[in-house]
Amino acid sequence: MNKVLSGLVLILVMMISLPGQASMEQASLEVSFQDEQLEQAIKQILIKDENAAITQKDMESLTLLDLSRRGIKSIQGLQYASNVTYLDLSNNEIDDITPLKSLTKLRELDIADNQIASIEDLSDMTDLEMLIVNRNQISSIDVIKQLGRLHTFEANDNQISNITALSMARELTWVQLNGNQIANIQPLSRLTKLKNLEIASNQFSDLSPLKPLSKSLMSLNIGSNRISDLRALEGMTLMRVLSADNNQIKKLDPLKKMSNLSSLSLNSNLVYNLEPLKSLKELQYLYLKDNRVWSLDPIRNHSFDTHYDTGALRYALQLSGNYLDLRSTTKTYQLLNKLGGDGSRQLKAQRLVIGSRTAYIGESSFGLSEAPFIASSRTYVPIRFVSERLGSKVGWNRSKQEVTISKDNTTIRWKVNEKKANVNGKTVSFDAPLLLKKNSSFIPVRFVSELLGSPVEYVSNPKTVIIFEQK
Repeated sequence: MNKVLSGLVLILVMMISLPGQASMEQASLEVSFQDEQLEQAIKQILIKDENAAITQKDMESLTLLDLSRRGIKSIQGLQYASNVTYLDLSNNEIDDITPLKSLTKLRELDIADNQIASIEDLSDMTDLEMLIVNRNQISSIDVIKQLGRLHTFEANDNQISNITALSMARELTWVQLNGNQIANIQPLSRLTKLKNLEIASNQFSDLSPLKPLSKSLMSLNIGSNRISDLRALEGMTLMRVLSADNNQIKKLDPLKKMSNLSSLSLNSNLVYNLEPLKSLKELQYLYLKDNRVWSLDPIRNHSFDTHYDTGALRYALQLSGNYLDLRSTTKTYQLLNKLGGDGSRQLKAQRLVIGSRTAYIGESSFGLSEAPFIASSRTYVPIRFVSERLGSKVGWNRSKQEVTISKDNTTIRWKVNEKKANVNGKTVSFDAPLLLKKNSSFIPVRFVSELLGSPVEYVSNPKTVIIFEQK
């Protein structure tokens, strides 16, 4: 009987100890790596000798891993780092992230600057709060639907065209999608916690999906898209930084209530009137290179943060490539110096006030024989004055009542009271005629742009036509 009892006890002891023993044996198993660079990096982090083995228990001890810039191609073996919460694999040569699938405790993951085409293996990482995948080959971000805690997402310079999945990530406060193929930003309308959005160098033109973000958005980069209208940004009073370089923006009126705006970048647009910026007293950085700015009066009382950085002068007011009269004797030159701005490469602009016989080129005034006028809802300007200052030659045939305008390889012949002109031998029809007023010929101003290739804009008070020299 005693022998039987002893046997049963022995069996029970073995049954109890076997799982623990198996677990210990499992933890002591050596992890096999396919990539030597990865293995050596892990040994450095674990402070192991070069020839020492790495066990599964070693891998389970890791919680924070920085493996950036290590020349890693394969991450086989990382699947055993089951307790890691922070992982940086940026700037390597990785194309397969399957081993990450089991790392469900991850909260921050950076896999930027690799060769990754798919991130679907991240779908079980429901604790993930930050995901950075910049500069890869990713086209689908559907996995974002599963990452409900995500607050930071960066996917610059990929191949993304559809961002529908982002509408499910309601906790997002920081999103960067620069350099993709996005034509529709409607899914962003549901991200009402979003504070920072960068979506430059894409293919969209409609900003209306951003309207619901007016109570959260503080920084926005929409440069290099197809935007001409900023009205969707009206009411975004929390906005501090706005960048919209390389678009087709003319009017800044929607910005005039952005009282917290400190930095505005609109390089390479069509901006010509700075009046809406007059009341933005927090504005310290203004970048308006290559626009159509002709007057600095609206910002004369502003203060810009021009300073030296690493020995070089950094202009916080940049206005090169505009239409400012910066001859040393002008008021504009003095004002630009007072504001501490950069104003190289200026062109010329003509200003003609309706009903006035005084025209301006920059700050220089010129007398006109007859004033510009409005007839049949068309604004007419003196053809000789305007054309000659745009580099054209103007001739007048009294007997034919015909004006000839020649510029470069274009010759235009237009008779008084005719709604058609001869352009390089071809007849071109218009909806308004050439007019003669007291021996001065007048042309509808919009045809200055169409026939002579010079942009034209209007200022309402006083009624003024501005004709810009072609760049």
